[in-house]
Amino acid sequence: MSGKPLLDEMLASPSAAPAIGLLDQSRPLDNPETNLAIGQGDGIRRFSVYLPTAAFDLEAELDFLTRRSIDQNIFFAPQFLIPAMPRLDERHVRLMVVRDEGPQRSRLRFLMPYSIERTGFLGGQPAIRAWTHPFGPLGTPLVDSDDPEATLESLLDTLSHKELGFPSILVLPEVRSDEPFAKTLLATAARLGLPVATAHRFERAALDAGPGASMAGVLSSKRRRELQRQRRLLEAKGSVTFDIARAPHEVRPAMEEFLGLEASGWKGRQRSALIMDRYRAAFARESIHKLAEKDRVRIFTLRLDGEAIASLVTFVIGGEAFAWKMGFDEAHGAASPGLQMMVLATEALIADPEVVRADSCAVPDHFLMNRLWKQRLPIETLVVGLTRDSGRAVERAAQGLEQMRRTRNAARLMRQRVKAVFGRS
Repeated sequence: MSGKPLLDEMLASPSAAPAIGLLDQSRPLDNPETNLAIGQGDGIRRFSVYLPTAAFDLEAELDFLTRRSIDQNIFFAPQFLIPAMPRLDERHVRLMVVRDEGPQRSRLRFLMPYSIERTGFLGGQPAIRAWTHPFGPLGTPLVDSDDPEATLESLLDTLSHKELGFPSILVLPEVRSDEPFAKTLLATAARLGLPVATAHRFERAALDAGPGASMAGVLSSKRRRELQRQRRLLEAKGSVTFDIARAPHEVRPAMEEFLGLEASGWKGRQRSALIMDRYRAAFARESIHKLAEKDRVRIFTLRLDGEAIASLVTFVIGGEAFAWKMGFDEAHGAASPGLQMMVLATEALIADPEVVRADSCAVPDHFLMNRLWKQRLPIETLVVGLTRDSGRAVERAAQGLEQMRRTRNAARLMRQRVKAVFGRS
């Protein structure tokens, strides 16, 4: 590609911050798969679809949009997204972009990585699906905070153009239903007369770490006493310490310790630990290191005589933390090192002035996170029809997605039962 990165001086200068994300019109990205200009006042609003490799040329703009988005989504930040796209699954992921162009500059207004997928088994309807995966459980697109209503309205209108060849259904998995993006999207769809359905609703544990938050609401006196007893079990074995890796030179070794801990436990036995797959391991290392360079990583580690026995990898952006991955040494299971580490990490997050809320990124019934973090984030999959007469298709798509989810869950439970039976034999 011929696109050049923004000048390093622009990125380094605080006074130039408003200019980050504005590209000189003389350096457009090459060869979008789809490119449609839409009238927009004095300038042009342009809808484009790119191959994943275009993200390299978009990195500075994407980082700017990540910070300006009406909802935070660390998993679509370029430091995470670029390493993830070529390595995590075999879906054909593309980048959907909306930008405003003027005589001298261009600014991203919207970004969504997506794929075209069926909404049911055996020939379900095709849909545009925002890209989520087990390592990025949030499907909220990035939408610039400057007039997001107009941006989403032009997006929904553009996607309905038949000449573009898109399916007539948009699926947004794992979106926070009470956040600005979901509310703006629903209001925009209602204004345009577009049908909307929900495929799956659940709640995810979260931590209120804003002003006035304290540990008093995290642990009951009974659980605190039990935790103190377990702490004494560890201290009887050696020196117990807790540290936080934040600077890049601290994050690198802490990440390697986490990878080793994860592989030493049940994920290692099931061959699902990150380090068991060279592509996933490369993605994890690269994304963590790139995010650390932006001060967006905290790795909390509990140690016994200097050796890591529990670790939590957390991302931080825009006042929000994302508890991404946790591992612990099962050899010390009687002392609950994972719980001990999570309590200390919770205390550190509450004390961190850059964090006002933390998303557990956990499954709905996660025993540990639900015990500690009392706040709940409502999550749902939104299914949006792109034409006014697509109501029945939207309902069928939502039903198909729900059926697929239930079938996969049943298959997962069956595999677990089979493994448990053969494990005892």
